[in-house]
Amino acid sequence: MTVTLSGKWVWIWNWRRCDGGDPAKVAARLRDAGCRGALVKAHDGPRWFDQGRPWREIASALRAEGLAVGGWAYLYGRDAAGEARLVAETVSYGRADLFVLDVETEFEGRPEAAEELCRRVREGVGAEFPLYYSSFAIARYHRSFPFEVFERYCRGAAPQVYWNAFRWPVQQAVNWTYEDYKALGVAPERMFPVAGLYSDPNRSGVSYPAAAEVEAFAAEAAGRGSQGVSFWSYEHMSEEMWAAVRAAPAAGREAPEQEVEMSSLEFQQLSGAHAALAGRVASLEADVAVLKTSGAKAPKRTRRQARTYTVRSGDTLSAIAAGLGIGDWRPLYEANRKLIGPDPDLIQPGQVLTIPA
Repeated sequence: MTVTLSGKWVWIWNWRRCDGGDPAKVAARLRDAGCRGALVKAHDGPRWFDQGRPWREIASALRAEGLAVGGWAYLYGRDAAGEARLVAETVSYGRADLFVLDVETEFEGRPEAAEELCRRVREGVGAEFPLYYSSFAIARYHRSFPFEVFERYCRGAAPQVYWNAFRWPVQQAVNWTYEDYKALGVAPERMFPVAGLYSDPNRSGVSYPAAAEVEAFAAEAAGRGSQGVSFWSYEHMSEEMWAAVRAAPAAGREAPEQEVEMSSLEFQQLSGAHAALAGRVASLEADVAVLKTSGAKAPKRTRRQARTYTVRSGDTLSAIAAGLGIGDWRPLYEANRKLIGPDPDLIQPGQVLTIPA
């Protein structure tokens, strides 16, 4: 079953600042607050974000605790190919359940940059993968932002309704957000608003919202037809804010965890393996049929000499795989895991990689 942004989610920026990066503690806190999953930062633009451990390991550990895990990245649109490649790798190698594009000021007045980024991301993750975008809540103040481009490529929007930073009443912020997105043609069921549960009184003068406001925000979103809400962010939330999230109603119907048996990526991988196995069986059956009718001996199989590739400066596994005509870089990594180590991004010039047959 495909995972969506329905229910309650919490954003994670710096993993090590979230209960010391302890998956069991993080998962326990999220479950206690009634959250379906976490949105964990994967990269910043075209560069991986240092979380202290590979994103895939963080996601796997949280998933083992019964949570869904989405990836997100702040994107700039200056290197669409590089940014899209990391989104695709977070989805494929990292096995993200969904992905959120954090797109803001850098795309204002640049619809062509948004178009190129979204097109490349879709090419990398496939047409059906649950892709969302997060941006400005009050669209009337950002008329040059290409909302329509992201709407065409994404399943829904996660507007950042930080009423405490706006210094507005929560009701006004929510009302204007839904009014502005309706004017853009965005239906409420495609909206998954984000609340800013953070405080920065010394630098920006922003204080935590009242707990009652957090509950009102979630209730208003549910009443308007939104299927989910999320909260920024784990490392910034006080105990009072966690209690407010716990008390907030969960919009939408969350699928029972046991029903989420296989991600779309796992299904594709299983289908591909099944098709390959069926092809091999058919080939063997044809060989047997020829032998039965002609009495000919089966052709001897010769062992081909293993191919190798020497890593050069600036190389990545995905680029090497593409240059060698290999459709997926992961078999290349698995064939050289002992040489490369646990992080597939840390390949070194001079390493001699074995190319899988």
